[in-house]
Amino acid sequence: MASNTPETDMGLGLGLVFGIVALIAVVLTATNGYAYALNGVAQVRITSGIVFGIGLLAAGLSIVAIHVYDA
Repeated sequence: MASNTPETDMGLGLGLVFGIVALIAVVLTATNGYAYALNGVAQVRITSGIVFGIGLLAAGLSIVAIHVYDA
């Protein structure tokens, strides 16, 4: 039976993009934590917190994109 609903790979693509952004944020958070342990500069803690927030947001958007565009 034919369907008029077009198939899309947006869920996979957006999930992959946001997943990569989340992985980059994890690496930056770990790097900033290590730099804070060595130097003790307060700015590094603030930057690490911002990057952690971006990572959580990207991971959440990745899951949402997969569910929204799932057929």
